[in-house]
Amino acid sequence: MEEEIIRCTADLQNKIYEAGLFRPEEKVVLATKGCVLLEHFTGKTYSYRMVDLTTLKAKRLFSRQKPLTQEGYERAIEKMLALAPETPVQEDKRERAETLLAHVFTDILPRHGMALRENQLSLALSMLGAIWDGKVALCEAEVGTGKTHAYILSATVYRLFNPGAQAVLISTSTIALQRALTEEYIPQISGILMEHRIIDRPLTFAVRKGKAHYACFDRVRNYLSSLRHNDRPEDWELMETLTALVAGNSTFDLDALTLTNYVKERICVERCHYHCNLSALCPYRSFLRRTRTAGYDFQIVNHNLVLADILSQKGGRSRLLPPSGLMVFDEAHKLLDAARKMYGMVFCSTELEQVAASVCRAAVSSTDKKEILHLRGEMLRLNTLLFETLKQEAGAKYDKTSQAVRFTPAVTRILRALAVVLGRLSSCFQTAKRYTLLASRIDQKQEKLMVLLEHAQSICWLEHTGVTSCQVCALPKELDYLLYEDIWNSDIPCVLTSATLSIGGDFSHFMHQTGIDLLEQNRLLMTSKASPWCGIKKVDSLFSRIS
Repeated sequence: MEEEIIRCTADLQNKIYEAGLFRPEEKVVLATKGCVLLEHFTGKTYSYRMVDLTTLKAKRLFSRQKPLTQEGYERAIEKMLALAPETPVQEDKRERAETLLAHVFTDILPRHGMALRENQLSLALSMLGAIWDGKVALCEAEVGTGKTHAYILSATVYRLFNPGAQAVLISTSTIALQRALTEEYIPQISGILMEHRIIDRPLTFAVRKGKAHYACFDRVRNYLSSLRHNDRPEDWELMETLTALVAGNSTFDLDALTLTNYVKERICVERCHYHCNLSALCPYRSFLRRTRTAGYDFQIVNHNLVLADILSQKGGRSRLLPPSGLMVFDEAHKLLDAARKMYGMVFCSTELEQVAASVCRAAVSSTDKKEILHLRGEMLRLNTLLFETLKQEAGAKYDKTSQAVRFTPAVTRILRALAVVLGRLSSCFQTAKRYTLLASRIDQKQEKLMVLLEHAQSICWLEHTGVTSCQVCALPKELDYLLYEDIWNSDIPCVLTSATLSIGGDFSHFMHQTGIDLLEQNRLLMTSKASPWCGIKKVDSLFSRIS
């Protein structure tokens, strides 16, 4: 009897709703081949009706003082099957999902002011097919096609028919698109699907941005204390804002607060760790714990955070995001820039000066103070020597600010000596728990030096960032292969969408740069949809030439 039960009822609920058969507060509690069981609590009893999905006629079955138990459901199934039609409801989940998705675009959305766009429907069905087959889909859609509605609805319908599927991760390049997703698209779609009984609860989402977009509880308190000490009238309004933030009466999302960039830099999260004394009270830590659960339909992030999560796991560290069952990269043309930033390495001439300041403060209470201060001085001397030598021996200019790095024997000797000094300095802080963060920072600088020492695997260049300051940059030569290994060569389906992924319909350049061309052809789907305004523009252009 178990095989007679239909697990997904989204399309069936909508069919009953559109036939006008639902009573207020009535819900589908069971579906079998050809019919569904409706439950309605009158306030005193539970009333059960059966709806024949072929004739769309309802028939009262029975009433009870209490809701059905497992045994009661089994008896109800037997009774329903005895009365079920000979032509049962369509059984293939994929066909049902495609039919429901098409119904949403052709019949439901137009009732809410969104006219049917054939390209949008075709795009959505292509996305659904790619998701179902576990493919990587390159979906180019010009402005006005409606790609955002297409991927949200495709992902939602897929999850309705695959209830065990994990959350959908939507990655964007801009905060503006994240706001549009959370303030417009998802709430709008959720409301429409709820109204038409396709879903029985609102769609949920969590937004994750870089830590610099959130307020640090400790830094806010310290900055507020400083403002109160100075007590300047021009700071009173700011003090009110920060007081509300500390009291929990204001959002800690800095993008939602009208603060200057200077203030945001003073109070944003810089380094966040479990050992912080305020971890239990911190709204940011609470937010991280909440959003790392798998209880949301959508996790909305930016490209950098997706790649940071991948690299964190690759390096043996804890993951930053919960597991996802589908990855959607909107504004996908910006993904390569994000990859170059996240997989690349930048070593600035002033980095070790900042470390030196922290080392000096920590040395005061250390028993190895003399050794630490000696190593600190040696670190600064070698750092200065390194960048002076790099500038003297730099190769051909790439542009006004960039030159090729030449790893001469002198440069290599300095890099090795500096790496040794950093290793010794880090070991001085390994034993004390309160210096764990400082030791970790020093280790990270040492890792950057190791990238430069193993420069054969990277493209390296020198960038002049100021009158005297500069930085060494490195980018893996096989970035395309790394992206293939880390993202595309997995069982997780991916949808990449943008208005500009191809050159005249040819995706090969984008695919080669991102490593997607390393996938087997049967794992790829490519589609390009023109804007519905394309024809209008051509007509306007023709009229302008005539006039």
